Amino acid sequence: MIDRAALYLATEEDLTAALAPVAGRPLAFRVIAAAVRAGARRVAVPAQLRPTEVGAAVAASARARAAVAWLEPGAPLPPGPLLLLPAAALAPPAALAALRAAGPGAVLAASTRDRAPVLVADAALAAALAPGLAAGAPLGDDLDRALKSGEARLVAEGWYVLARDARGVAEAEARLVAGFVVGLVAVWCFWRASAASAVAGLGVYVTAVVLDHADGEVARLTLTESRLGEWLDVIADSLVHTLIVLAMGVSAQSAAGAGLWLGVLAAVGILGSAAVAKWWPDTGAAGAGGALVDLGSRDGFYVMLLLFIAARALAPAALPWLMVLVALGSHAYWLTRFAWVLLRRR
Repeated sequence: MIDRAALYLATEEDLTAALAPVAGRPLAFRVIAAAVRAGARRVAVPAQLRPTEVGAAVAASARARAAVAWLEPGAPLPPGPLLLLPAAALAPPAALAALRAAGPGAVLAASTRDRAPVLVADAALAAALAPGLAAGAPLGDDLDRALKSGEARLVAEGWYVLARDARGVAEAEARLVAGFVVGLVAVWCFWRASAASAVAGLGVYVTAVVLDHADGEVARLTLTESRLGEWLDVIADSLVHTLIVLAMGVSAQSAAGAGLWLGVLAAVGILGSAAVAKWWPDTGAAGAGGALVDLGSRDGFYVMLLLFIAARALAPAALPWLMVLVALGSHAYWLTRFAWVLLRRR
């Protein structure tokens, strides 16, 4: 798994573009934050950006400070493969994580058109680019030639926005909030849902997942370290899921005369699960612990939505019973995970 990343300038204009504010933070800082959230332990950044707004944003974030290594001209890079990120382009953390897992030669498919690719360079290519990276030299043409001369493995996961002008910056900002907005549309589809609107809601929810809404981009990409910020982040991450479960309860009440309070109870369980996951995050648990973490995955949420759609279409009277299961399951998950954490600490 690749754990090092580096920001590069594709063109001379990218030094200015990297400073453009995106949702209140410099674009290059957003790129750094996405790399950190994708699991990069070290992010090399050209030293030209240090005396700018990017350096100030890094200095204000403990997580960013711990990850960033400022590259002075002539400074060597540790040997090995490297995740290369254009300083003037934004991609979601999920896409960067997929590239890290794919390894050397992987390139984000959406980034191959503008000579500013997001890719994993093997050790040889990283060593060849090291002087240019350290000097903050434009590397777009070099990378374009490297991609054409080698066999790139395209990773088609996630969006990509090159923000060299006002239009690109606006699109980048929209991408940071689009998934959450789409998630709220999914909530609306499940509110007093018919079978048809519930199916539509599932489709909208899947779209929101693709747009990475569950990661709470606007909150998370700031890398804010305050305790209040962390808990607001938890709420932002879980809000769409909580509201969808509540909407299911409203639909059950409307269709079968019961289920509203079960929806409220289930929504509280979703928030409880999010709180437990925040306080005691998964640290690579295996065995029973890993299986427990898997129970809280998005796959389980998909199963719940499919069961709701089936009940709404074929047996509306069963909706309150489904909400009983959802309420019990949401609370059983966080209680069991909490108990597991206590047992591991004994």
